Amino acid sequence: MAPWSREAVLSLYRALLRQGRELRYTDRDFYFASVRREFRKNQRLEDPEAREKQLEKGLVFLHSKLGGLV
Repeated sequence: MAPWSREAVLSLYRALLRQGRELRYTDRDFYFASVRREFRKNQRLEDPEAREKQLEKGLVFLHSKLGGLV
């Protein structure tokens, strides 16, 4: 699979943050901090396969309605 563009990664990040605004039963601050922490942690990944895996994990989390939190 082709590497993700910067725009695609930022789009996923923004989509996860937007989805977090809908949280009712969870601490929003904790959710936002977790998303930011994961993106910052994985920002320095050098291995393209590991980077791809983390981005796919983010997509699955987004499409599963935040892992069932919403």
